Formats: sequence, C-alpha cells, structure tokens
Amino acid sequence: MSKEKSGSWGQVTEQALEKLLERKGVERSKKGTLQRGYLEPNPWDDSYGKANFLVSRENVMRLARGISDMNPLYVDYEYAKKSQWGEMVIPPGLLAYGETVNGATDGFPGCHTIWRGVEFEWSQQMLADQPYNISTHLNDAKLVDSKFAGGKAAIQEYETVARTLGGDQVGAYRTSWHRFSRKKATGASKYDKMSRHVWTEDELESVWEEYRTHNLKNRRGNEPLYFEDVEIGTKVPHLIKGPVTMTSKLAFEFLRGAGGWLVGHELAMQLWDESPNLAIRNEENVPEPPLAIHWTNERCEKYLGMPGAYEAGYERLHWYTQLLMSWMGDHGLMRNLKVDFLAFHWQGDAIRLHAEVTDKRVENGEHLIDLVVSTTSHPRGDQTSKGKATVQLPSRQEKH
Repeated sequence: MSKEKSGSWGQVTEQALEKLLERKGVERSKKGTLQRGYLEPNPWDDSYGKANFLVSRENVMRLARGISDMNPLYVDYEYAKKSQWGEMVIPPGLLAYGETVNGATDGFPGCHTIWRGVEFEWSQQMLADQPYNISTHLNDAKLVDSKFAGGKAAIQEYETVARTLGGDQVGAYRTSWHRFSRKKATGASKYDKMSRHVWTEDELESVWEEYRTHNLKNRRGNEPLYFEDVEIGTKVPHLIKGPVTMTSKLAFEFLRGAGGWLVGHELAMQLWDESPNLAIRNEENVPEPPLAIHWTNERCEKYLGMPGAYEAGYERLHWYTQLLMSWMGDHGLMRNLKVDFLAFHWQGDAIRLHAEVTDKRVENGEHLIDLVVSTTSHPRGDQTSKGKATVQLPSRQEKH
C-alpha cells in the first residue's frame, strides 16, 4: 500500500469523533456505494434526469435470488403487471442500499462496525425502473464505555431519505452503528463458551421440511388479506432460514453484482490506493475488504476474538419483509419496520422469524396493522433480534 496508517488508525478517539461531527447534518448524495455501480441509472442514459437510484427489472430478479425470496411480484413480470402495482415491485429492504454513507464507511478509519438497530419507513411501494433521488446524513455520533471493545466505543446514527424526481418522499431509513477497535476486541470476547453446531442428516431434513411446509406454501399471493379479518393476537406463520453458510452469505453479498468493496485485481488495487487503511489481511497476507471478515470462522477468530463467522445484518432485514409480505399478500404494503439487533447469527445457525399482531387502527383513512417481530437462532434458542412493524391492508369497505 502506498500510504502509511496514521497513529489513530483503528482507534476510537475524541479527535476522530470531532472530525466526524463536522459532517453532522450534511446531506451526502454524491459519494458512497451509489458511485461504485450499485443500483443506479446507467451513466450514459440521461433520461432519468438527476436520479441517483434505480433498480431495473433484471436487477430485481437477481436481487430476489440473492435474498432467496422468489415472490412473483419480484420475479414474474407478467404477474406483476396484472397486480395492483402494474410493475415489478422492489423488495422493500432494498431501500437500505440507497444509503450513500453509513457507520461502516464513515469516520473512525480502521475500526470495526457492528449494527445496533435499524428503522424503515415506507410512504409508497417502490417499483422497478422508477428513478429516485436518495441522500444520507449523519444524525449524531458519540463515545460510550464498552467492556467488549476494551474501554471506548462509538455510536453513529444516520438517516437516508428517498424521494421521487418530483420531490415526494418515498421512504426513510435510519441506522445506528457500534464502532470499536479490532485490536482491543481481540481476546475480550464474551463468546468464549459458544461452540458451533454440527448438523446431523436428520436435523437437516427437518429444516428442509420446514422450508417446504412454511416458506414455500405460506405465500398468500393475489388473494387479499382484509383489515377486518385480522384479529389482535394473530400469529403470522413463521419463516425459517439457514443453516447459514459461506455460500449463502456470498449469494446475498453478490445480489448487487461486483462493485464497491467486491472487486478484484486492478480494481482492488485502486481501492486500496484510494483507501489504504480499509483492508484486512487474509491468510496469505493479501488485502481484502472488511466485509471478508464475515466469510470464514478463522478471520473472525483472528481479528475479533469471536468463535466464528457471523451474518452481517442486512440479510435479516429482507427475511423480515419476506415474512410479512408472504403473510399479507400482493395487496398489502409495508409501512414501518424497526429492528434492534440483540445477538449474532453464527455460521451454521438456522433462524426462525416470528410475528404477532398487537393492534389494528384506521389512521388518515389507512387501515394499519401493528405487529411485534423477532428472530430466534437454532439450536441455541437465542433471541437474536426484536422489533415492531406496521403494514397497511385493504379494507372490505373499499371494495367496489
């Protein structure tokens, strides 16, 4: 690498915090993942004006495979055209990929990042081939005490807003991040007694059977779920994912195609020249992006003192929207999803997603259902995340 690491590299310091806070509230729409080829209008096509976010029909289908959710609204154009939306629907969680900066890329260079929580708000359904303008800003950042991080850690909070070219807000996406020194975290792990599960053939077959009877058969499709037919206390049929493998994680990471950190050879060299302190070193001492730390148990053990590789968090958000969209069907609309991350999903874990109706209400003419949501890991039975969701359903009173 052509540049030396500074003395504060990889450390959580007051100086780094002060530098980061200079960007508080500054709208950032030019730099970040959108400028590295992810889900944006073709640079040679000026028909989208100043849009910086667009997902084509082809990309929607590829994305559906990456998140392993083959909802016909995502993968069948003729089906989607006949729906009330009249176009292929973008999986709701993809709003997250509109962010132009976040806690993994902004401030505290060389420090590791773990998600604390996330909240989505959707004002309308996002559709394929529709241009949007998206920008992100830092809401706040502060230092906190942390035993896991060897003393000090940082918390960073961001907000991303998506708008139509006419300026109408489509959705908002808020995130909270935990930053800490990799070096200080090593050996300070609270996961020393955690062992990875080795699956038997019978155990795997029971998971595959849940896939067949829950994931593949519980999608409502074009049969409306009406507001009047939902009762408080209703439990949504659960969804199962996993066991998590390196292949499943790579399938998810590549859903946007090559770009950003996922590049090799000359493009990787240019990335390291641009951001010399970004990389970790693999087993052959060759630089790789921080994302690669999730891909092998050995890297997590070496860099973080953790017992194994873990899922990065983004995938979990798509599992939640799959759970709820499968339940409410084509006529429902995601309006809000707030998730607090409580624990990791380790490589080899299976995960079950649950939801239960807690309230129903009519607000500004919209028929809304509130739910609590959660994930649990198998075989340990840990609750790994919890949160709340709101969906909008059609009403029998609106039928013509």
